[in-house]
Amino acid sequence: MIQDPHTLLPIAYRAATRVIRNRVLAEEAGERALHLLTLAMLQGCPPHHPEAWLRVVARRSACALLRSEWARTRCIDANEIPARQPAYKPRASSSALVRECLQGTLSPRQQEALDAAFHCNSTRAAARSCGMQPRDFRRSLFAISRKAREAVRRHTCADPFADDPSQLGSES
Repeated sequence: MIQDPHTLLPIAYRAATRVIRNRVLAEEAGERALHLLTLAMLQGCPPHHPEAWLRVVARRSACALLRSEWARTRCIDANEIPARQPAYKPRASSSALVRECLQGTLSPRQQEALDAAFHCNSTRAAARSCGMQPRDFRRSLFAISRKAREAVRRHTCADPFADDPSQLGSES
């Protein structure tokens, strides 16, 4: 007599995998067979050879799963996917946020310096592309940075989900 029928679960699983090659479905068939064995034991009529009985029931459960609607997969029409899925919208970069906040607040010379700062790989090259001395370019970037901090602070304070607008201004 079997003390714990759960020790026979690997036997049921192996029997089901001979019929079904899908691991998930084989586990389901093995668990269904083990459930039937447990019910038979609780009713007082356990099988004489529980391992052999479990193998047969697991194979039959696997066949029943293959015939049932539960095991079938349905194909989705590729044309329906874009209709059901929202379009991907990439997040705006931080430079785009700064440019948006600074729009209309910079002089044409500062706008040219900002564009050079984003596109050149060194301060000297950016200053040269604007026709400025590096020292003047750095001063211009300092003024742009100050305006950007103020504009971004105003932008984030207007956000209704910001923590506490009064504390955002006192941090810098």
